[in-house]
Amino acid sequence: MASHEREAPFLRARAAAPRKARRPRTLRLAAAGILVLAAAFGVWKFLAGPRFALRRFDVSGNTRTRTEDILGIASAWRGSNLVALDLAPIASRVAAQPWIERATLSKRFPDGLAIRVTERKAVALFREEGHFWWVGAEGNLIAPYDPRRDRTEYVILTGERRSLSEAVGLLEDLRAALPEYVASLSEIASLPDGGFGMMDAIFRKPVRVLRTDAPGKIRALLDARGFVESRGWEARVIDLRFADRLILVGAYGAGNRL
Repeated sequence: MASHEREAPFLRARAAAPRKARRPRTLRLAAAGILVLAAAFGVWKFLAGPRFALRRFDVSGNTRTRTEDILGIASAWRGSNLVALDLAPIASRVAAQPWIERATLSKRFPDGLAIRVTERKAVALFREEGHFWWVGAEGNLIAPYDPRRDRTEYVILTGERRSLSEAVGLLEDLRAALPEYVASLSEIASLPDGGFGMMDAIFRKPVRVLRTDAPGKIRALLDARGFVESRGWEARVIDLRFADRLILVGAYGAGNRL
């Protein structure tokens, strides 16, 4: 090929396009940070606005505690920002009410708070110096008795306060094993010399027991009831606190043993 021939078009060197100047990396990062901050500030302004101010309360689960009392506690936080609201102090204040065992709170956006309470259960009454108290399942005193709030008939506990837990335990043991006997039971008293004295509508005299074996002894006493009555044995007290015998203490038939 002759040297004077022109070069093929595809062999010609093209002129390089001018490169655009790139922004420094730090400048781009700063711009992105500003955008993120601006977005976060906008979200914060929205969430902190009046739309999320606490206004509504929904109370449930209470039967003995007045709704007004719970609302009176929670209203101290009315107007607070619901997003940032710490629920623990409110739950603690609500649960401090005598009948309330536990309070569970949940936020209801945009402006509501649900308060669900679990109340203590009364299992007996405690009589002390002419006053009555509701007693809880752990032998704790819940609140002064008010007959207008509850018409249920309860077994009455008497004696020392320190024996309440054992007395309630005895009552629950009997309720589990002999519910028909508990239906006739009216009183359980702690005794100075140990154990408990019980009054019921079946034997109509004090029945002394120890908690450890009370259900079995009461069952044996119920089984022997016909035999005792057939013998005409009368007693002031039936003592079941001994390991292997039933003692009838009284004017007639005193000291009879079964």
